[in-house]
Amino acid sequence: MPTIFHRYNDLLKRYPFRTNMITTGIFFGMGDVIAQSLFPHRTVETQVLDNGEAVEKEVVGSYTPARTVRAMIYGTVFFAPISVLWHGKTLPRLKNPFIQAFRRKAMEEKPRLQKRLHLYDSVFRLGLDQLLFPALVWIPLYNTVMVILAQHDDPFSVVKTKLENNWWNVLKASWTVWPGFQLFNLLFIPVHLRIVCANIWATGWNAFLSFVHNAKGHGKGSGKRLEELVDIEDEDQELTMVYD
Repeated sequence: MPTIFHRYNDLLKRYPFRTNMITTGIFFGMGDVIAQSLFPHRTVETQVLDNGEAVEKEVVGSYTPARTVRAMIYGTVFFAPISVLWHGKTLPRLKNPFIQAFRRKAMEEKPRLQKRLHLYDSVFRLGLDQLLFPALVWIPLYNTVMVILAQHDDPFSVVKTKLENNWWNVLKASWTVWPGFQLFNLLFIPVHLRIVCANIWATGWNAFLSFVHNAKGHGKGSGKRLEELVDIEDEDQELTMVYD
């Protein structure tokens, strides 16, 4: 009798776009709910007392359903289809060009060398994936889509400002976590399951980023190298989700 996993596994193989779009939307929404619930956004507001004295007060933000909806729309409509095309269709077909054709053929014919060839190809694919896609696709796309969905005035000006202020910091933050996981993904996970595994990993990453942004004693000035790096100083929290 087939289990739920077997049925889901079959759906991923038969309908990769539709299945990953639904799954990714759910994971993106779940990740945002976890981040907002465990680490709510904190701001400092200045209040004027009756005696005219100005005092600063920390305000803890409430859960924002609209932010979760935006995350789900981005994950379903934009991230999943592009990821299927790149991680599921294109990247697995790319081969390390530094291995000459005759040597590749010899390695493919010898079982003891097949794992080494797979490693060489996976490292090459990892390099392409990490050097190109986060910088040129995911970060600009995420900012553009989320700003438009949030209905900011003059959205493209807002996107330009966000990218100018945070693009490099977000990219460095991505490189602290994603390369190691993606190498594991490329080496050991079947192609049709890689996006699902990345979504699971990204849920925890999103929660960690929200923690760094909103918990006292963490982020900038904490003295901890990773927290210093991932605190991208963006108050509206739209950049807390860095997916790769």
